[in-house]
Amino acid sequence: MSSQAGAAKALYAIVITTLLLFWLNQDSISLYCQQKYHQSCELPVLGQSPAWRLGGNLTHALGDARDSFVDSLEKRNEPVLVAKVEASDTVELPAPTRVVPVHLGKPPATAQVAVSKPVVVQVAAPAAPVAAPVTQPAAQVAQAPLQAGTVVSLAAGDEVFLVGDSLMQGVAPHLANSLRKRYQIKSVNLSKQSTGLAYPGFFNWPQTVAKTLESEPNIRLMVIFLGPNDPWDMPQGKGKPFLRFKSPEWEVTYRQRIDSILDQARAHNVQVIWVGPPNMQKPKLSTAMAYLSGLYEQQTGLYQQHYVSANPALGYNDDSFSATLQNSQGKRIKTRVDDGIHFTTTGQKLISERILSMIAFPGLTVTGH
Repeated sequence: MSSQAGAAKALYAIVITTLLLFWLNQDSISLYCQQKYHQSCELPVLGQSPAWRLGGNLTHALGDARDSFVDSLEKRNEPVLVAKVEASDTVELPAPTRVVPVHLGKPPATAQVAVSKPVVVQVAAPAAPVAAPVTQPAAQVAQAPLQAGTVVSLAAGDEVFLVGDSLMQGVAPHLANSLRKRYQIKSVNLSKQSTGLAYPGFFNWPQTVAKTLESEPNIRLMVIFLGPNDPWDMPQGKGKPFLRFKSPEWEVTYRQRIDSILDQARAHNVQVIWVGPPNMQKPKLSTAMAYLSGLYEQQTGLYQQHYVSANPALGYNDDSFSATLQNSQGKRIKTRVDDGIHFTTTGQKLISERILSMIAFPGLTVTGH
């Protein structure tokens, strides 16, 4: 009897804990469900209950409080610049001015305008003059003469920002490794699988790009590679119907999200190479990728940025698909994995080299391959 009571208590504790976790993480679960199944996952009645929504609101409030606490710690740790004043040099500061009332008519006999003597402050002279570093603006770098076939330019100290989903996750390590070893160019790789522009509640790329460009001032080039997670009906807000894929409303919203990324690039003088996804094995998905690639190409063109399709790198000259590519020795090598979406190591390297071929490195010495 006691063992049954113990088992009942354990089961009760498990049920309560599970319900509590669902209550607190309801928004995260709902967003994952939307991104996975591309439809609203809200519970019809329970989802509108104030008591049920309290759990999600509590989680958001705790997250906001945590972020505020971290921000306050970072501000406290910021260095404070203190001017040191010593009696070695003198600097004349403008004399303070006395404000004298103005009278209409004849001024009083005693009225005088007095200016005090200049204030002299003793300050220490530096041991030796230090020249301020001269930084070339990004716009001037972009306007420098480019090598044939290249569209963007990087100089010493510049960094590259890698944005995208699992397509970029495969390509990014090869691209970052080549940039570092050949040209000593650093990369910021934030590629994340299952992400895109259609479900910002799951992962918000425009917001992530804005924060990254603000905190990483050395980024001069952003390479973007995404798409397969986006050709679905798109949520437009809690309680609202989903926007149907390819509908005019869907396209307007999606173009705006592309623009929001390109706006951030323009605001921070960052060059952009937007890589269009290649043909896919499944015809329906492949057609959707061609549609999205058209949007990427059109919007990057409007911003005078740069679009490149991944198709030529994989040997696709039309809308056909092949998992292999014939090399210069006439041997067929595998470039796509069995899911018909992602790439083998060979395919990843081919796309990486295609991107690298679009970048000029004036003044930088190639140190290896």
